[in-house]
Formats: sequence, C-alpha cells, structure tokens
Amino acid sequence: MAEEKLRGWDFWKSIGSPKYVCAPMVDQSELAFRMLCRRYGTELAYTPMLHSRMFSTQPKYRKEQFSTCPEDRPVFAQFCGDDPQTVLAAAKLLPPGSVDAVDLNCGCPQGIARKGHYGAYLLSEPDVIEGIVSTLDKELSVPSTVKIRLVNNHELQAAGASVLCLHGRTKEMKGQFTGPADWDAIAAVRKRVGIPLIANGGIQTFQDVERCLQATGANAVMSSEALLEYPALFCPTRSVYQDELALEYLELAKLYQTPHKQIKAHMFHFLYAGLQLHTDLRQAFGEAKGWDQINAAAMAFQERRRQDRELGNPWPDKGWYMRYREPLGKKRKADDAAGATEASPKGDDVKVPRTEPNTPESNEAESV
Repeated sequence: MAEEKLRGWDFWKSIGSPKYVCAPMVDQSELAFRMLCRRYGTELAYTPMLHSRMFSTQPKYRKEQFSTCPEDRPVFAQFCGDDPQTVLAAAKLLPPGSVDAVDLNCGCPQGIARKGHYGAYLLSEPDVIEGIVSTLDKELSVPSTVKIRLVNNHELQAAGASVLCLHGRTKEMKGQFTGPADWDAIAAVRKRVGIPLIANGGIQTFQDVERCLQATGANAVMSSEALLEYPALFCPTRSVYQDELALEYLELAKLYQTPHKQIKAHMFHFLYAGLQLHTDLRQAFGEAKGWDQINAAAMAFQERRRQDRELGNPWPDKGWYMRYREPLGKKRKADDAAGATEASPKGDDVKVPRTEPNTPESNEAESV
C-alpha cells in the first residue's frame, strides 16, 4: 500500500499550480523537447505516451522511451493500457521519485489506439477507466491523473483522479477533418468537478491561451501542435525565430542523447514554413546521417533565413499549425504565378503575434 500522499488541490499547489502545460506527444515530448519548452514558460510537462505492456516487459523499451533529469519537474508520466495490473506494473518500474504523477491516456483517437484497446477507445467503457485509476491511486506513491476527450467524467474524480485534462473534442474529431475545440463543454465540466482541470485543444497563440483560461475557467492550458512548432508559445515577452529554436533544441538533443529520428521530426516541425521555400534544405535534412549532419543542415537553414530577413521579403516563419487551412505550398505556387523570381528568396520571419482567428489544432497524430 502506498504511503499517504497529496491529492487534488493540495497536490496541484505542491507542484506550483502550473498554468502552461506541454502535452504528451508520441516520440516528440521527450526530455530534450521538454527542457526546451521549459526555457520558454512551460511549467508542467508530460512524457510521451508509454505503452504499459511494453514498458513492463521490455527493458530496452523502458530505456529508450523514458528519461528525465532533476530540472525536468514537475513532470507526469503518461501510460496507455486497458488492464489495471499491467498499467500499475509499468508505473512501478519508473525510477523512484522521477515523476510527480502517473497519467492514464484516455484521449488518443488514432487507429492504433483502437487496435490496442486503449486511449479514447476506452471512453465507452467507464468501468475499465475507473478500475485503472482506482488501482493507481491506491497502489502508487504519487497521484494518478487522466487525460480524456469529451465524455461524462464525474466517476473519475470519485475513482481517485487528482487532476483531469480534458481535450475539447470527441475521438471522431481528428486529423485533417478536426473541428473546433468546444471550450463551452470544458467550462461546463469545470463547474462540475472538484479537482484541477487542464484545458486542451484550439490553442495556436498565447492570446488563445489567455482566452481559453478565461472562457473555460480551467486551471491550466495544454498545447500540443502549436507547442510542437513553436516551443516558446508560453513566453509572450520574448520573440524567437524558428531557426534559433531549432539550434537550441539540437544542443539539448546532443546533451540528452536524443535518437536521430526524433531530432529530425522536430526539425521538420520547427522549420516547416522555411522548408516550403528552401526545398533543397528539406532534402538535406531528410538525407542527414547523425547529429553533425542534422546540425549542419540547421546552420545552413539559419543562414538562408538570415538572408531572407535582410531582403525584407514576407515569407512567414511559421506554418506547421496552419498546414491544412493555409498550405504554404499553395502560397509559393501563387507567388511564383504572380511573377516572383526564383532568384529572390521570399523570406521574412514574422516576429509579431499571429492574427488569425482561433483555429483547431490541425492534426492530432502526435498528440495523445
């Protein structure tokens, strides 16, 4: 039996009552990325989703998928699974004192979650979710939390959940056809539950963060897609170019020995907009072997963007979040058709806040 521990509001206060949260993202919210986000205002971060069966039975998987450091706090470890004892066994294999809470993934809407019987596909089986949460609450020395999509959640608090993260969409709302996040529904849940609530969904800019907090009454806001592109999302007092963030991340990735596959994925998220213009560098990143070559491509990218800025051309610095609504590939074709010459780079990193209306997170493939 676990020792007496803080729960609910007492627990939330003990970790500093965080307002700005980095979402769990498959293969993307790893230690190096979390530490970069923390430099720019993130106050709470989740690990990538960890598969409980694999984590509990495969030492190699544990070593590859979980890492942290003393500065990486507070941090929640997120697991997926449908069996209380399997999830519990996995959670007990975390190094003692390495995390502040263990989170159950009940939000992943992807096909792999349906096949594996976890994530949002457990929402129609509340008894299963409650059984896992109750087991974790009784047996672990740290609190248990839950991340879900829109659903009746009264029972989760009673089962022992200390924090609830609510994504304001159903599991059917995903990918290219994602609709707007329902902040009104999150606000209604806030009025019903007596534990800290994190709102998730529909965050593109820091202005959206503030509006979401006001509209929902949530205690914190979580970002996935927008933060994945711009890790400085929660730091409105500083304006940082995408190429600068990429190089900062690379140094952290080297320090924490991040797998090269994950590093490349982050490069394509950070630098998405500029790579729609400088397509030769997109190929350079794709063909890069190892950290040195990835870093060389990032340095070359930074020099190109520096030249773009000096020329004062209006090619945007960001575009990943809006890649479906405002595809930059179409913009480039339109510019070329209007007479833009190939010799003239079209790049100026826009450092003022984006002014587009609030839009949904375009693709939840990484977010869980």
